[in-house]
Amino acid sequence: MAKKKYKKKERDKVDNAVYVFHNQVFNFDMFINALNADDAMTRFDQCGMANRDHWKIMVEIGQQPA
Repeated sequence: MAKKKYKKKERDKVDNAVYVFHNQVFNFDMFINALNADDAMTRFDQCGMANRDHWKIMVEIGQQPA
């Protein structure tokens, strides 16, 4: 049986982004993998966290400086 050859999927640099939602009051971090900032905020809203103004959003992209 011959092995199948798979094409490597081209990925956008932001495709592999991890968004960190940091709660300033409770010093709590929530990590969300998302395609973009809008997707991350939609997923955050689905979690039903109260007091959205207590949260700061940070992002870690796939390519970081060494």
